[in-house]
Amino acid sequence: MNIRLIILVFSLFASSAYASPYATVMSAVAITETRTVPSQVCHDVSVPIYGTNRSSGGAIGGVVDSTFGSTEGLVGAIAGGYIGSKIGRGSGRKIATVTGAAIGAKVGDQQDNKQQVIVGYETHHRCNEVTRTETINTGYHVIYDYNGMTLSKLVQHKPVIGSRHPVNITVQ
Repeated sequence: MNIRLIILVFSLFASSAYASPYATVMSAVAITETRTVPSQVCHDVSVPIYGTNRSSGGAIGGVVDSTFGSTEGLVGAIAGGYIGSKIGRGSGRKIATVTGAAIGAKVGDQQDNKQQVIVGYETHHRCNEVTRTETINTGYHVIYDYNGMTLSKLVQHKPVIGSRHPVNITVQ
């Protein structure tokens, strides 16, 4: 057997007999992982309700609205009656005038109904899907000093720097 190998084996056993069974924590670096997490954000919003504003106000507006449907209906009746009065002769002219006024009132009223206005508001509950990122700690990379040797290990909990931890070293 080689004499150097024998000296090496004895020196290892001799040094392990005097080696401290503890290693000192020199540093601990957190190992992190970033991930995206979906979540839902909800809030209330005011949604307009559309309708028609029928009366132009006052007693005259009420009479006009009940008779012609709207102020636009009155204007349509006048214009239709005027145009109808230019058509035909005698009793035909009277029929054309009445028909023109009726058609003009209907067309004018339909124009009024197209003018939608906001008559109120409703509250609706709206939700949106959003993602957020979070960083989680998965463990610690710990550097130890053991009799002048540097050792490293991955652990779950953060050790205190300078603390001493037992070690088990086996030579095969």
